[in-house]
Amino acid sequence: MSEVYKEWLTAFNSGEKAAIRAFYAERMDDPQAAFAIDTAAATCGFDPVRVEDRADRKMTVLLAERCFPALQRLDIELDPRGEKKLATLDLKPLALPVEAADNLVAAFADRLSARNEFAGSLLIAQDGKPLLERSWGTIKEGESVPITLDTPMFLASAGKMFTAVSVLQLADAGRINLDAPLGSYLTDYPNAEMAKVTIRQLLQHRGGAGDTAILGRNDSDNRARVHTIDDIIALNGDRAPNFPPGTESEYSNYGFILLGAVIEQVSGQSYYDYVADHVFAPAGMTGASYPDNDNRQGVATGLTTFYGEEDALVSNEEVLPWRGMPDGGGVATAHDMLKFFNALRAGKLLSPEMFELATAPGQTSWYGAGFVTGSKPYESWGHGGNSYGMDVAIHHYPAVNATFVCLSTRDMACNRLIWSWTPKVLGLTE
Repeated sequence: MSEVYKEWLTAFNSGEKAAIRAFYAERMDDPQAAFAIDTAAATCGFDPVRVEDRADRKMTVLLAERCFPALQRLDIELDPRGEKKLATLDLKPLALPVEAADNLVAAFADRLSARNEFAGSLLIAQDGKPLLERSWGTIKEGESVPITLDTPMFLASAGKMFTAVSVLQLADAGRINLDAPLGSYLTDYPNAEMAKVTIRQLLQHRGGAGDTAILGRNDSDNRARVHTIDDIIALNGDRAPNFPPGTESEYSNYGFILLGAVIEQVSGQSYYDYVADHVFAPAGMTGASYPDNDNRQGVATGLTTFYGEEDALVSNEEVLPWRGMPDGGGVATAHDMLKFFNALRAGKLLSPEMFELATAPGQTSWYGAGFVTGSKPYESWGHGGNSYGMDVAIHHYPAVNATFVCLSTRDMACNRLIWSWTPKVLGLTE
């Protein structure tokens, strides 16, 4: 067992992707080893503190991170099916105060930025007040204007929260029945089976509505001619649900497009005007909007590796939809998103009943109604979003009353940062 542990530590501390992947492929059937690679980058490797438990086929070791004064506990155990495989290889951080974890994640962001793997804004607040506010990079590659906490940045799917809040406001006002079918509001909807899906099922990703056919790299023809909610419905409206509504969970962008259409039908306003008047304005989100491609001045744009070769960064501008939609794609600043979360917590946007419905797990264990929900020990509510050259992670952690806001113009950067921070704040207490 000691030899396997030493083999892991050597590969992990090398920081080399190839070495880490080789170990995890052989021992854990995980050839990508993405989480291990990110952990190695976040920690700079480990120095052993002490062996806490040892047996023939398993060990527990306390480790010290090299980049920061933080501790993690490693449990490693051989699989009884063979000497090559591991049944357990589990790192659990020991908890840090929020402010200490903030310093750690900022240092990790510095290292990612130095490698051009992160540009964006990071804001972490406790009790509604910022503890960490920093930004990295420029609003466009090759230009000198820096990103700040007040730079509008693309939200991707995090914008689904605005759609959900709008629907739940109208439900609170008695203007939407969450258990009514879509066809009650969109009376001429083309597909009769999709028209039977309920508003609640759409909010909870249980309607089988599928995707929009405009977000993929190969959807350029559709993107060129789709500018409105009605355009997207015309493109997708003939489809039946992917499964009997309510029987499964499947993340659905198109379902939130349909919710946007319902908001327009019920409120008599455009989706954009409703959100501006009833979400952005009462929350004080002065930098939030839905600019089209002809009016994106001052909005940060990104670089992506999703086009092909790893580490080959190219602009994401050619794959941006014409305008953000109810499934995401609007812009906001880091300060805006903290204001939005503070307004939700203060009851300025939703009643207590609707807030609970939105942010507590429902029939879908990882989702409430428009909000992703984290389970124990990482209980949280919020939403992320990622696409070509954009990554977003915005979550509130009730156990420590802290809000994490990360907006990035690089692939998966905010996910890497939030998963270096969250386990530190909500980790082991001993």
